[in-house]
Amino acid sequence: MLRGSGGWRFLSQAIVAGMHAPRPYGAGGGVKAAKGGRLAVEAAPPQPQQGRAPPPARPPYPGPRGARFQPHPPPMPSRWPSPCAHLNAQAGAKKKTWNFIQEKMSYDTFFTMKRLIERSRRPDEVLRWLVQNPAKISHNHYAVALHKIAQLLQVPPPDAAEASGRQVLEQQDFLSLCDAIVNDCPNFDNFSVVNCLYAAAALGLSGDCALVAALEAQCHARLAQFNQKDVSMVFSSSVKLHPGVQNALAEACLPALEKNLERERHPQTLFLLLSYYRLKRQTSAAQEGERAAPDPQRVVANRKTLRLVKHALASVSGVRDQEMALLDEMLATCAGEADNKSLEFIFGSQLFYQNRQERFIRSLAEELLKKEESLSASTMSLISKYVARHRLRETPLLDAIAKFLVRKAEHLDSKVIQKLVFPFSRMSYRPSDEDAFFRVLEGVLESKALSSPLATVNILMSLFQLGRFPGAVLHRVFSPAFISNVTNSPYALIVRRYLSLLDAALQLEHPHYRGPRLHPDLKVLMFHHALTADEVNRKYSYKGVVAEALRQLVGEENYKQDQVLPPGYNTDFLLWMDSSGRVLPIQSGGPPADDIHQLSTSFAALDAGAREATGATAGPGLQYCVSSAEYLSEERSPDSRDSSTLSSPPSDGPPPPSSGARFEFSNVSENEAGAGNSGDLQSTAFYEAGRPSDGSAPRGESPSPPSAEEKQINRLVISVNDKWHYCHNSCILVGSRAMRDRHLRLLGYAILQLPYHELEKLNGIEEVKTYLRAKLHEGPS
Repeated sequence: MLRGSGGWRFLSQAIVAGMHAPRPYGAGGGVKAAKGGRLAVEAAPPQPQQGRAPPPARPPYPGPRGARFQPHPPPMPSRWPSPCAHLNAQAGAKKKTWNFIQEKMSYDTFFTMKRLIERSRRPDEVLRWLVQNPAKISHNHYAVALHKIAQLLQVPPPDAAEASGRQVLEQQDFLSLCDAIVNDCPNFDNFSVVNCLYAAAALGLSGDCALVAALEAQCHARLAQFNQKDVSMVFSSSVKLHPGVQNALAEACLPALEKNLERERHPQTLFLLLSYYRLKRQTSAAQEGERAAPDPQRVVANRKTLRLVKHALASVSGVRDQEMALLDEMLATCAGEADNKSLEFIFGSQLFYQNRQERFIRSLAEELLKKEESLSASTMSLISKYVARHRLRETPLLDAIAKFLVRKAEHLDSKVIQKLVFPFSRMSYRPSDEDAFFRVLEGVLESKALSSPLATVNILMSLFQLGRFPGAVLHRVFSPAFISNVTNSPYALIVRRYLSLLDAALQLEHPHYRGPRLHPDLKVLMFHHALTADEVNRKYSYKGVVAEALRQLVGEENYKQDQVLPPGYNTDFLLWMDSSGRVLPIQSGGPPADDIHQLSTSFAALDAGAREATGATAGPGLQYCVSSAEYLSEERSPDSRDSSTLSSPPSDGPPPPSSGARFEFSNVSENEAGAGNSGDLQSTAFYEAGRPSDGSAPRGESPSPPSAEEKQINRLVISVNDKWHYCHNSCILVGSRAMRDRHLRLLGYAILQLPYHELEKLNGIEEVKTYLRAKLHEGPS
């Protein structure tokens, strides 16, 4: 039993196996070696020596970085005897060193003490085990104790009374521990020296305190004896202890690290080394200034950086944001030294592919025109795939890809060409030499149309998104031989979807085409359900809050969400409005339009009727009648194929006019909002009507003239454009979304754009409702 300031407490024999009960610091007792290598508790406190005065008080030992320190610490207090003292008193002249195997310290004794230290719950407990058991500790325990104290100080204490935990670094016991390490570190083995320095860095001690100086001196003297892991730990500790400063120990570690760089696997060391390279580069630039001619030393440094970056990409699976930013910055500095093999490795890395490296891409854009002739098709394909994935509209880089494509198109496979063309349509960008680009591309595509049907259709889709309709290629793609090849292939349905969309685009945007067309029996919807990308991004979209605001403003029966319109385009929200500004309930019924020609003709008649009713003189396209705002046709809007949110077929028939309610939000309540009728007009009916494969006019009767009620209906599509619908850091929407909006406008829909950069400024549903009310009155833009 032990007597403490808190009263009598019983200590079970479980402490023999490494468990202990915490006691107030300063209570007597310690750990004593018993038979069998176990530890027993000493009940008697250590007696002070007779005739010895207590050690004089002195300033606190430097703890955290920035504290005052003593360059020459005073002698170690008598209460903390040297760990070698009891060994020197033992019989025998054999030289004693602190290795628990050589010095007869049993395995159980060493690891029991180690477990007691590691299981401590407060820093003062760690110090108590060391103070009260000087004969049972070795130099290896010092490193364990320092590391455990650092770990405990980094975790918030459970008790508010212990909030000042870092004050332990100024306590006498911690200062005595530091003095003991300073005095005895020449006798430490390599393991103890390295781990004590590593623990000092974890504690955040000042880089120029006596403890750090003594340990760094020992590391510098023994550097040749260290293995790769020791050198890595010493370098990491030195960089942490001297942030933003080049130091001698780190410089001494660099040759060994660079020599065996491929053997280094610790992410912390790799990124600390990368940050040290950045520090050296900044220091050199500040001292010498920027030079016009390449500096040979800088070229060597860039090559070292490139080697380190490639090794990091190959070794590290996940990084933090600041580490990825560092990687991007250092990649940008060595873009000029990256050859074809290096670029292929970098862009082929999964870690690189998953993260957007803007600075590197910007630097590479300046270098790619110089390297274009030396790059392979596979490397260019990887670069194109990367910039398209991250929507990086870096025009110099895209021009370099276009130049490469023009020069090597005849020798490239169709599957490679589709990868090189895709970023242009994705970013809605025509290269600077677009005439040569399109001419060469169309010529090669015409000669290789049958080699890979899916690649051919993908290339043609990219051209359509850019507003290019190559007639000769269209004759090949819609020819019986090509169609037969497609229908017998394993990816027949995918190609038929694209051909159906291309056929609709031809009729809407290229009405003068008189060549072969897709047979009606082969037409299908481009999309008929929500895409996987939309489901993944749904929680990041603003569509949900807009839907709730719209429900409260106009009622559920007055709009439709996630409707699919022919030829397979999704709409976020669809509203019907009359010329007087009333929102009409969307219901089924009315004559369906059989094909693109019939649908566009009906909308043209509706447009004419709306203009006649309101006296407007606007051009093609419906006029939006709320607040008399005219719809201005813009070729800039758009929607992305990979971010459509599709669910159910549309209900697109004209409603009876008597069911409308005036567009006054204050009069609409939730009780008045009923469930909208489900549509019975399937969007696939658009493809059921016959059209000759080569004809320009539909078969069957002409559509009946619209009624007076139908003439006054305006169809409004509200498009929520989230961040991934735009090119990165740009107001330009991606190409597939732009083509969708063009086609919907040609079909007679007015489009109201809700960009994410406006929605993200709103806070709460009331602000969204106010914003949406203003947008609806303002009209499409």
